[in-house]
Amino acid sequence: MWEIHEQKGMKSHVAALLGGTPEEVCERYKMTSPIELLPMKVEQVLLHGELDRHVPVELSKNYYQNAMKKGCKVRLIVLQRIEHFKIIEPTSPGMGFSY
Repeated sequence: MWEIHEQKGMKSHVAALLGGTPEEVCERYKMTSPIELLPMKVEQVLLHGELDRHVPVELSKNYYQNAMKKGCKVRLIVLQRIEHFKIIEPTSPGMGFSY
């Protein structure tokens, strides 16, 4: 995610939360990165908006593939026509799903 923010020239909220860049606080990034914590012993359901411009859906797809390879119970649901912040809006048209 850090590289994506750098490429787009975006302010990284992750860097602000963790107190520095990956080069400055490398261990903090490793300890908080979900993909670094695999395998997890909990069932996971990943929701990702197809139109997310802040966090590309490829990151969730990559996480899903890695989790499956490590034997995790994980599902990935990509919500069509939903962007980053609409995923938490209950009245969003893409939120009428069931599983």
